[in-house]
Amino acid sequence: MSVATSNKQGEVLGASLFAPVRPGALYEALLDVRGFPGWAPGVKRVEILEGAGSRGMVSEWEVSLLGARRKVLSVLEEAEPHGLLRWTYEGPISGYGECVIRDRGDGVLAEFRTQLRPEDVLLRSIMRSSPARGAARVELKRCLARLGQKVCGGGEVRVGPLAGF
Repeated sequence: MSVATSNKQGEVLGASLFAPVRPGALYEALLDVRGFPGWAPGVKRVEILEGAGSRGMVSEWEVSLLGARRKVLSVLEEAEPHGLLRWTYEGPISGYGECVIRDRGDGVLAEFRTQLRPEDVLLRSIMRSSPARGAARVELKRCLARLGQKVCGGGEVRVGPLAGF
């Protein structure tokens, strides 16, 4: 797991997940945004406001970020079946997330990147600290492992840096 880059917009975190499943299985699990609280503990609730399961889907997420709960709107900007999902966040936390899915024959390799930028100056300052960045990396890794386990039903999954395995 590694931090991909840092810029004035915020820190970009990234990690890879390998799971012994078809690309479509992972893609469908990611489109099921209501299921995120089951594998991403920081996501408390997701409500789809329009366009369920397709490009342009708008959803409201209640998230816990460093102990602070916020409601954030998300728009699914790109949805290439079994290959790419890209979404944006708006509200008290802005940014983007994306997942590139690649079929490896014996399973799927998915690369995740996300950037979160809280509007709250204090929360933004805390997120820039080394302990907070480390905690975010660990939590991303845990979430991806849970997602992999959910999708493959208990098969062996691997989580690592963006460079792959």
